[in-house]
Amino acid sequence: MYKNLLFLLLLLIGSKIQGQTVSKDFRTKIFRIQKDTVQIDTIPINSQRFTVRNKFQKRINPQEYQVDFLKAILMIDAKKYPKITVEYFRFPEFVTKVYAPFDKKLVVPNNTNTGPLYSFTTTKKTSDIQLFEGLKTKGFLTRGVTSGNNQNTVTNSALDLEISGKISSSVNIRANIFDTNIPLQENGYSQNITDFDRIFIELYSDNWRVKAGDIRLQNQESYFLNFNKQIAGLQIAANLNENVKVAASGAVSRGKFSTFTLVGVEGNQGPYKIVGANNEPAIVMIAGSESVYVNGVLIEAGENKAYTIDYNLSEITFNTTFPITNDMRIWIEFQYSDRNYTRFVTYEEVNYTSEKLNISGYFYSENDAKNQPLQQALSEAQKQTLANAGNNTDLMFSESAFVDTYNENKVLYKKVVVGGIEVFEYTTDATGELYTVTFTNVGINNGDYNLLRTVASGPIFEYAGVQLGNYNPIVKLIAPSKVQVFVVKSDYNPSEKTRFNSEIALSNNDANLFSTIDDNQNTAIAAKMGWQQILIDKKWQLKSDINHEYVQQNFNTEQGWEPVEFNRDWNILTNNATKNYFQSEFILQNKKADFVSYQYNNLRYNNSFKGNKHEISSRFSYDKTKFSTEISLLENTSSIEDNSFFRAKATLDHYFSKSWMGAFTNAEINDRKNSNREYINTSHQFEEYEGYIGIGDTAKVFAKFGFNFRTNDSIKSNRFTEINNRKTIYLNSKLVDTKKTNLSVYANYRITQNNFTSDKKSLNSKIVYHQKLLKDFVNLRIAYETSSGNVARQDYIYVKTEVGQGFYTWIDYNNDSVQDFDEFEIAQFQDQANYLRIPLPNLRFISTQRAKWQQSIGINFSKWKDKTSFKKWLSHWSNQTFLATDNEQERIGSSFNFNPFDFDENKLIGLNYNFRNQLYFNRNLQKYSTTFTIGNSKNLQQYFIGSQENTIQQTQVDFNHKFADFWLLDLMVKQSENNLTTENFNSRNYEIIAKEIQPKISFSYHNNHRFSAFYHFKNKVNNLQDFESLNQQKFGLDYFHISKNKNQISLNTTVFLNDFTGNVNTPVAYQMLEGLQPGKNYTWNLLYSQKLNAFLNLNISYLGRKSENSKTIHTGSIQLKALF
Repeated sequence: MYKNLLFLLLLLIGSKIQGQTVSKDFRTKIFRIQKDTVQIDTIPINSQRFTVRNKFQKRINPQEYQVDFLKAILMIDAKKYPKITVEYFRFPEFVTKVYAPFDKKLVVPNNTNTGPLYSFTTTKKTSDIQLFEGLKTKGFLTRGVTSGNNQNTVTNSALDLEISGKISSSVNIRANIFDTNIPLQENGYSQNITDFDRIFIELYSDNWRVKAGDIRLQNQESYFLNFNKQIAGLQIAANLNENVKVAASGAVSRGKFSTFTLVGVEGNQGPYKIVGANNEPAIVMIAGSESVYVNGVLIEAGENKAYTIDYNLSEITFNTTFPITNDMRIWIEFQYSDRNYTRFVTYEEVNYTSEKLNISGYFYSENDAKNQPLQQALSEAQKQTLANAGNNTDLMFSESAFVDTYNENKVLYKKVVVGGIEVFEYTTDATGELYTVTFTNVGINNGDYNLLRTVASGPIFEYAGVQLGNYNPIVKLIAPSKVQVFVVKSDYNPSEKTRFNSEIALSNNDANLFSTIDDNQNTAIAAKMGWQQILIDKKWQLKSDINHEYVQQNFNTEQGWEPVEFNRDWNILTNNATKNYFQSEFILQNKKADFVSYQYNNLRYNNSFKGNKHEISSRFSYDKTKFSTEISLLENTSSIEDNSFFRAKATLDHYFSKSWMGAFTNAEINDRKNSNREYINTSHQFEEYEGYIGIGDTAKVFAKFGFNFRTNDSIKSNRFTEINNRKTIYLNSKLVDTKKTNLSVYANYRITQNNFTSDKKSLNSKIVYHQKLLKDFVNLRIAYETSSGNVARQDYIYVKTEVGQGFYTWIDYNNDSVQDFDEFEIAQFQDQANYLRIPLPNLRFISTQRAKWQQSIGINFSKWKDKTSFKKWLSHWSNQTFLATDNEQERIGSSFNFNPFDFDENKLIGLNYNFRNQLYFNRNLQKYSTTFTIGNSKNLQQYFIGSQENTIQQTQVDFNHKFADFWLLDLMVKQSENNLTTENFNSRNYEIIAKEIQPKISFSYHNNHRFSAFYHFKNKVNNLQDFESLNQQKFGLDYFHISKNKNQISLNTTVFLNDFTGNVNTPVAYQMLEGLQPGKNYTWNLLYSQKLNAFLNLNISYLGRKSENSKTIHTGSIQLKALF
């Protein structure tokens, strides 16, 4: 067995050790809940080993909650347990998967005993091969090499593997490995593909666990050292005995933690740009690392939840059913790929647990290796700049220019003298001393340079004069840093009614490892002590909770410890001072979860800030009525202001047998006055009232209708003045939910009346409808959606990569050696694909109103195949219609876009329209089988270089018929029109009319041979500019063979006769010729697959092409694939 493990490790050599830390069936989820009903998962869950824990990770008595395991719904008191952790097992896939027999109408009659010429397989099914005895394996591993006379040798690899099982009587293994070196998508980009890959290998027994790879490192037990971090390294945990547990981790950090705040814009669903800790706009977020809070409440990610994130562009978009208003405070915690230095993380913990005493110790260290910079190569002068800066980031700037060599893929500068000043000037001359220069925006008229233009390889700047520009040739230096935190925590329970706890922490936070300046600010301590007591334990239980927190100035942890809205709750902007925080709470509650609580909190900073806050909250239920309140009053003073902050919330719900109704009110009055007793502009107040009625069951069929009214006041002329008021009407419903019909409707309409600016109206709506009609002969799906947001004028550049791993090729049409944006084409051949298009951070947005429509209609009469007469004839026919449009129009004032089919060019900002209808006769039967297709698509996108619109219309008929047992006739006839209109590149505009016909005859012989011959004629005419035309004839032969031992060989050779009229060296010609040349062109390819043994496959491919006036291009690859 151990030899098998050694073989596995050797097999993985060369793979990136990155991995997914998600267990196969076991799940641990944390919920911050406001409602009593929690949707745990999307599939049924196992009732065995189901556990719910409170915020202290103490197990909650099952009598305090109910679970519908089939629907994965938890019902629990949200007021009593606002934060819970749920541990459970999902049922495995084979239990929840829907099984159905194969559709017989897809089976082709085998009148000739030919057998299949191909098969459908999945590369990730449980293997029957016992490659590792006693282990279950699933997945594959590939290694390949590609080379040719028009490219360098490149390697490619892919790995997708899951392993589980026992390697001995007491030791188990679990591994999940996914890795690839291929870019994610055509326009996608990641600084390192491991930002998305996940790998882990774990060995474990009853008393120890070792995990290597990608690890989610977290601590939710400690108050000061509460964190969640994704790392790549090693983790060890062991139970030394029944009382002592230890764990240690060491790794390279995969990301840097940061927070970002923004205020919602009324009616703007996004996207909103997220920047890094140093305001870097070009960051790649670590997937799944974010936590998003709105008004202090954690929200969920997902297409049907609250928001989605584009991790490459670091942009967040809120879904239609989560309307954004201008009073929403959005707080985002996340990790992003930080490549400034190699960063190491270590974490150790030890826990002692007895019946009455728990003691824990934690040590966390995150340290940049200052002598191992990655993205920034620091010179000695730049290191000295950092050494002199201390912790002052305003001093961390340096000249950015350095001598470089000529490369057509770079933007380079030379030094010239202008008015006696040496400045940088853009050049394409390969001679002389050249410089690579980075320019930083320093503000309007604070710099000497301005942006001249942007080419495909990057922006170009020009000298404008001293303080006549916005940019300077400088770069901000990022200093290496170190964070260390040591914590000792204890809990003592002398009785069931008494609990004492304490926590002491020491932090060492060095913001600049190159400098000793300000090092006296690095270390600080913090402490917290608490006492919880049950004072009365009868029908009503009275509990007390008293805590005191002491934090020295400069105490810091990597991810913080205070609630996200702590500063707002106490009217603090920033306060880096020693803190004393006293908290006390008395709670009176009964077994029905009715309660009333009173809190008194006192906060003091040693810079004269002091505040007192009183809070009362309650919840009562009587029969079918529930009532809850939250009231708080804050009085605080400092050296510069005196504040009073009053807040109140109340909710009343009454439930009938099949309906409910309720009301909600919310108010804040925040008086902030300076030493002269004058109001500060940050003072505010609002009042909010809401009423609603509902019917049905929110877990099944229901409808909820409500009205909300809110007024917002701010300071004008030293008094509160109404700024605006907002009226909201909303509907949330699932009106029908049966096997044949589903209908849900959501709508939220808001009118904001602004007293000092123009009024604004906002609408979010979504309708989803699914219907099966006429005994399932007709299947209809419709989704309609409206919302408002932004469209970015997308910036991008092209970056050269390994041949075959890109998507674009560069053709220097004007022979000026400058990579212009209109000179990049989608590569038609692998040996030409050597550029990637990289999107840049979006900084320019256009406000839009969006309307979306998706519709599919399937009509299938095949169930009548056993009928007679007209029904029998109808059974040969079926039809599939798909229509989708995403229409975004510029929003002017309070205009709405209800019509997703309004394609008025004067309004459109963005459009993605696609229509396709396919009418089938004898579908897949190869008996006069005919498909008639009509398609129409239109795409409009905004780029920083201008808009681009592409429209395609096509009509196509496909016919195939099998005759004389061995012969198959195929015929394709097609007519299309392809229009491209670009705003600023007339040379790329075209209107190409194409007509095509392709007959094909195939012959199958002896079960395992297939010969095909085809002729393809294509006529293309461009009706714009130079009126290019093409008559193309294509002759081809195909051969396919599969042997009894499943070895396969495929051959193809094609001759192109291109009669082209027009200028060959243009984008239009490239589009029409599809990368080929006028005259005769030849292509040929060979694909060979050999099954070496039960788990190894060898794949060999060779491709060649030749044109009349170019050399022969050869490209070959060999790939070995292991199936597990």
